[in-house]
Formats: sequence, structure tokens, C-alpha cells
Amino acid sequence: MDDLEQWLSQAQKGDKDAFSKIYRMFSRRIFRYCFLNLHDHDLAQDISQETFIKAWKNLPSFSHFAGGSFQAYLFKIAKNSIIDFSRKKKETSLEGAMEIEANEKPDENLVREETSKKVWEALSLLKEEEKQIVILRYFEELSFTEISKVLGIREGALRVKIHRVLKKMKEVLEETE
Repeated sequence: MDDLEQWLSQAQKGDKDAFSKIYRMFSRRIFRYCFLNLHDHDLAQDISQETFIKAWKNLPSFSHFAGGSFQAYLFKIAKNSIIDFSRKKKETSLEGAMEIEANEKPDENLVREETSKKVWEALSLLKEEEKQIVILRYFEELSFTEISKVLGIREGALRVKIHRVLKKMKEVLEETE
């Protein structure tokens, strides 16, 4: 049994220390996913925290998310929380989605900003499901199986969609050059 499985087992029995280890393992990735979707640091923190609170409350009934991983389970909760928020607030903006690291050189910052801007402009033209596929696969590096669990898409159909989305993004990026 690996560490995560052990911590899950302990946390399901109410062990808060075990759940805090799980939190530390996934909190940065869940926050980043929320931030990439919401483009608001404070809101992303709130949704991230809400994700872990919901996971904690529902942990006793968790049994490998219909054959999926705990990671996919957390991303599914985060995705649903983001959707719930978006229904309440119809705000979308891709500005500020990529934060620049302080130790980069100014010319590297400029190149990174331009590249980032082009990628986010291309992402903004995608349908919501297509954008989620790109974020989960290439930013969060989830497997096809995990993405299919998060989005509720058959794995074969997901592979076809990823191919089409990448082709679409490539065309958009080529048009802006």
C-alpha cells in the first residue's frame, strides 16, 4: 500500500493528520487548476479550500471514484465548484492567468508574456469542455483515464477531442503570427 492509500484509509476513519498530508500532496495542483479557470487568486484559494472541505466531508463514502483515482476525484469536485461559482457570477477573463516569476530576466519575461498571451487568447476561443481538456491534460498533466473521469467523457472520445482541440489551437496560434 502506497502512502496515499494509507493516508486515505486513515483519513476515512477520521484521522485529520492523514488528511492534512493528502492536502499538502494535492493543494498546489488544485489551486493552480482553480486559478487557471477563475483567473482570480483569492477566489481560486476559496474554491480550492471548498474542494478539500467537500472531499473531507465525503471521504467516508469515497471508494476510488468509480474506479478512478483520488486525484481525479479532487479535480472533479474542483470542476463542479467552479461551475457552481460560474453560474452565480458570469465573469470570465483570461488576463493575469500566468504569473511571472521574479527571478526571470526582463527579456525572458517579455517573451513569456507574449507566448502566454497568445496561448490564453487561443484558449479563450475554445468551448468550455475543450478548454478543460487542455488545462487538465497539459497544465495539470492528468492521464486520459483521470480526465475521462473528471469530465465524464469516454476515454476513446477524449483522445479524439484532444487531437481536434490541439489542431484547432495550432491553427489559431498560426493565424496570430
